[in-house]
Amino acid sequence: MDTPVGSSASRYSLSQQVRNHILNKLGSGELAPGDKIVEARIAAELNVSTIPVREAIRELAAIRVLDYQVHRGARVREVTVSETVDALHVKGVLEALAARLAGKKLADVVGTLRQSSEQIQDAARRQDWVAYQDRNQLFHRLIVESAGNQILLNLWDALAFEVRTRFIMDFLRIVDPTDLAKEHDEILQAVEAGDSERVAELLASHANHLVEYLKEQKAVDNDRGTANRGTANPAPGSGAAGSPPDAGNPAAETPPTNQGELDN
Repeated sequence: MDTPVGSSASRYSLSQQVRNHILNKLGSGELAPGDKIVEARIAAELNVSTIPVREAIRELAAIRVLDYQVHRGARVREVTVSETVDALHVKGVLEALAARLAGKKLADVVGTLRQSSEQIQDAARRQDWVAYQDRNQLFHRLIVESAGNQILLNLWDALAFEVRTRFIMDFLRIVDPTDLAKEHDEILQAVEAGDSERVAELLASHANHLVEYLKEQKAVDNDRGTANRGTANPAPGSGAAGSPPDAGNPAAETPPTNQGELDN
């Protein structure tokens, strides 16, 4: 969901619009880990000079979405599980604080939150992680914006969940994605009830659930990796493919060659 560039009504600065454009390309998979960010191409896509593009690249490098090297330019970083877990811990704290600061002001965005929650659940059923990421980002950002605290919003933006959400949904295979999506409904119900403290608790638990799921998935994948390595390099005597039968058993190494030997 690109923000129109050059619009006087835009609430984003030019460099922020470029930043969002790059993040959208990352979130949709149009830019993949290792891909180079070509300043001139981004500038042409948005009809801007390369100055705001460079500013956006510096910002994205500062929050570790991009890797930047002098004379070599910027490339997309690989998102890791461990840093996503760290970001989720911070996300839960920031969003809970935002809900408490917003209080009754959350009622002003309840209609948009309801629509976003429905769209999140629909995207989860279709396993459309680009749409899921887009609607999920809107849902959570609305809550943070409602706090009216620009520093809090800047810190939340720096977590770059425009990229991380799709990674999470691609990575997770041990949980039904529709169950995760339905957690937004619980948050919405608390907003509709005017219970900002409950909203804060649910936002924190939502982030913590993702942390636990990611840790469990990583453990499962590590166990599978260990098992696969064991199959590829079986211990002597295991009889696995690639090993002689009963390797290491002297009695099996020189089988009898005629009936006389069997009788003795």
